[in-house]
Amino acid sequence: MIQGHGDDIYINERVIKANFSSNVYRHINHSGLFRHLQDSFPKINSYPEPDSGTLANLIAEKKGINRESIIVTNGATEAIYLIASTFRGKQSAILSPTFSEYNDACNLYDHKIRIISSLSGITEDDEILWICNPNNPTGNVIPLTDLHNLICNMTDKIFIIDQSYGELTKEETLPVSAVNADNNLVIIKSLTKEYGIPGLRVGYIASCKRMSSIINKHCLPWSVNILASDAARYLIAEGDPGFNIDALLEEAQRFMGEIANIPGFLTYDTKTNFFLCRHDSTKASELKEWLLAEHGLLIRDASNFRGLDDKYFRIAAQLPEENNLLINALKCWKAVNI
Repeated sequence: MIQGHGDDIYINERVIKANFSSNVYRHINHSGLFRHLQDSFPKINSYPEPDSGTLANLIAEKKGINRESIIVTNGATEAIYLIASTFRGKQSAILSPTFSEYNDACNLYDHKIRIISSLSGITEDDEILWICNPNNPTGNVIPLTDLHNLICNMTDKIFIIDQSYGELTKEETLPVSAVNADNNLVIIKSLTKEYGIPGLRVGYIASCKRMSSIINKHCLPWSVNILASDAARYLIAEGDPGFNIDALLEEAQRFMGEIANIPGFLTYDTKTNFFLCRHDSTKASELKEWLLAEHGLLIRDASNFRGLDDKYFRIAAQLPEENNLLINALKCWKAVNI
């Protein structure tokens, strides 16, 4: 799905005062990274490593797994399509509502797709399980014990666990090193989300050596450009995500509570910095357009997530002063639409 994601700021000519539409935290200080990349600019005269091997080595060392278990990708989205192509034609169960690219990638590569609403919906015929954890757009997190037991007890199935938002929760998620023990586990990670660099597109796949060798046969060379690779290496070496997760989640809860107190608006519990909302009578597309036109604020219309209706929208907490702009704007909306 080329269109319909969050952060569609690129198609808006209007001034955006605050952007809540993607799940990236936008206030990480990247001044050190900017200085570092100045030294990388001359490298664009040469090809990057075809497999981003130096970055893969660094990730493997940091995560305590074999180098052969890491495949660096052009963001988590390339990882999703790469995995779907590897298992072309399999029966895939997708835990929904969730990120649309699992369904789109599976459609592209002729998977037999089943949409399930809970883990109890897994059947004997399912071969591939797609699980976003923490989940986009709900912010829910499956307890680690439940997920690990499922993987251990269903060894005939391959579990694709997208942990792109793993650094945006305090809940325990699968360590990347879990792929050393579980041969039926594939983990997707997004450095885009972890370090707030969505414009650079870099992530990776972690799996056991055997699984990784199968997926690797479907990789295209030079999929990650040299600036993205250098940026990722710098950020991983620095080791600081650049934000306080406790403060961010505390602010997200305050933000969510303020919106829930506005008549007509519902909010849904989350374990991350982003959360779902719903207005009881207004389409999210109409609210999005009004907020943009009247207040310069951008939210995510969530109506295109399978299983959600046209009144759902998603918000990612930013700075308190920005969040307050949206709270006040929603109060204005309520006042003029009584």
